[in-house]
Amino acid sequence: MCTHYLLSFMRFLAATVVAISVMADLEAQYGERPGLIGSGSAAVDASGRSIKNPRTRAIHTADTSQVGGTAYLFEKDPFLGYQLGRNLNLREFRTRDGVFDSAVAGLGGPMPDGTTAKIAARNQTSCAACHNLPNGNAGGGPNFHKDSGFGRNTPHYFGAGLIEMLALQTRQQILNVVDLNDDGWIGVTESKMSPPTINIWTGAGTGPSPGVVSNSGWVSYGSARLSEGASGTPDLNNIIKVWYVDSNGVPVPGSTSVDGVTTFGFNFEIVVWGWGQGEGRAGLNPTNRAFYWDPAIAHSGLEAYDPQTSEDGNSDGVSDPTLAGALQFPVTHSAPDRGLIMDSLGFSRDDPDGDGVMNEISAGDLDLAEWFMLNVPQPAFAGTEGEYRTGVAHMRDLGCTVCHVATWNIQPESLGFAGDRRFFNLDVKYNARESRLEGRLERLYTKQGDSYFRNFDGFVVEGIFTDLAHHDMGERFAEVDFGGVVNTIWRTPPLWGVGSGFPWGHDGRSMTLEDVILRHGGEAQFARNNWVRANPKVRDAVLSFLQKLVLYDVESLPTDIDGDGVISSDFMVAGIDTREERFNAEWLFKVPVQIQGMVLNGLGQWVHSNAAVNLADAYGLNLPLRVDSDLDGWPDVWDAAPTVYGYKDGIN
Repeated sequence: MCTHYLLSFMRFLAATVVAISVMADLEAQYGERPGLIGSGSAAVDASGRSIKNPRTRAIHTADTSQVGGTAYLFEKDPFLGYQLGRNLNLREFRTRDGVFDSAVAGLGGPMPDGTTAKIAARNQTSCAACHNLPNGNAGGGPNFHKDSGFGRNTPHYFGAGLIEMLALQTRQQILNVVDLNDDGWIGVTESKMSPPTINIWTGAGTGPSPGVVSNSGWVSYGSARLSEGASGTPDLNNIIKVWYVDSNGVPVPGSTSVDGVTTFGFNFEIVVWGWGQGEGRAGLNPTNRAFYWDPAIAHSGLEAYDPQTSEDGNSDGVSDPTLAGALQFPVTHSAPDRGLIMDSLGFSRDDPDGDGVMNEISAGDLDLAEWFMLNVPQPAFAGTEGEYRTGVAHMRDLGCTVCHVATWNIQPESLGFAGDRRFFNLDVKYNARESRLEGRLERLYTKQGDSYFRNFDGFVVEGIFTDLAHHDMGERFAEVDFGGVVNTIWRTPPLWGVGSGFPWGHDGRSMTLEDVILRHGGEAQFARNNWVRANPKVRDAVLSFLQKLVLYDVESLPTDIDGDGVISSDFMVAGIDTREERFNAEWLFKVPVQIQGMVLNGLGQWVHSNAAVNLADAYGLNLPLRVDSDLDGWPDVWDAAPTVYGYKDGIN
């Protein structure tokens, strides 16, 4: 560890010990544990799984020559970028970071009646407060009050990047069918000429003739035709959120249909995150980036500044791609800190909540959080390939895969398609001989010198089991929300990870997998009837199959990360034995983390410590755009007083 950083950090720890005795707002700092065994610091974690890097706002850059900015990290040190994004997803934020605004657990957000509140806002210090099973991962978790007193299950977001890519690809596929002049929106003439039903090919199986929906990989998303021919509204699947545009494709605020006077067409997004909010309410978030900043303000009172989302050159409500490559939709989802007041050093001073803490979540923070979510590994199947094929066949025969589509193809980069935007894939398979899951790191990049360039190839997404659509699920899934509105329309949840998902259902009211199957009705009534009539051996086989669709602890997964075809029992990193080779992004940094290894603890016992000896170098704390001399959360290049603690704005 460099002397400059060590001295600064020791001063910081000393100040913190004093402050904890008088300031309760620092009590959540346990999540940040950079200390070494034997150092005498209270902030120690021998497992190495706690957050090691201090909270310093990341700086968004598009220029890779700006060392330490987000573009630099993605091209020069992408696994460090991934880990920093992971840490933002797990970190417990503090009062000094702006968490909770001026109140805790107040009601927020209106229901459809415009009056009833839908959620208890500002009640969590971390994403991991809910997304915590398995701990330290993009997992699921508690059931909490949202929309209804019956509760809402917290879903995992393993494979979040694949889901986002499929949603954006599906949007482009719909445009390819309907947007005949390729201007990015759908006019009246195009609407009239569109097919009666828009059916999209997932790329799986052999499939029927185009336009025929069956149990084979075609998914229907409703109709793009307007209800009154030359005016009205399209009848698209509820997961699709529509906005209406003028003759130039520019959104018309407050419009609710095509009227031929002020509105002449429509545009749309696929709102892939959220269980389903009811008819006419597509869901919560259309992208992973929004899926970070929206809960950050709703649950933690942390306001994000995000000019990337607002970069909409043609004003059509759709942004240019972010650094991670995802379109955003500022017409429906704009971050709360608009940057209307900017500091000369380049950060927002808007402070919409008036708590004095500026730029609570920076655009660079969002870059990192989005990068992690793009690349977070997908769930696994803890069984043999034969068991997988048999399980899928049973589900197909029962009619389950009409909605729970097993396999999708991400198209390689081509006109209109972005390709697989991840930079790595973790291929996880079940080793029957060892009775465990094992991983193999697949590099989805080409390295030239010290730069990593993503390949943007195609990718087969297996075992996802969703059609990315909403369906009426009938009375057994009915929910009466806080305001008295009844909803039976829910998103088809991806089944990958369902074996780890107790309890089940959007409301978590099903205590068994069979119970949640028996609750299916409405559009899924036929599949439920098939289930009831099926041979008990078939039902048992399907339940066994579903229980093998699991999550796992990514960082302890035995994994071949160096590509030599074996999982070493004594994997050496920076000259230290890290024990069994596993997926730990820290081993893949430009400067890999060097651990303590075997060390005597305070009781005279020998323990294996994964605490970082070279924290500053490995985590890039000395890179020009990441240096934070006073450890107040403001990098020096944004800090008017870089040697004075000023948590709110770098000075105060």
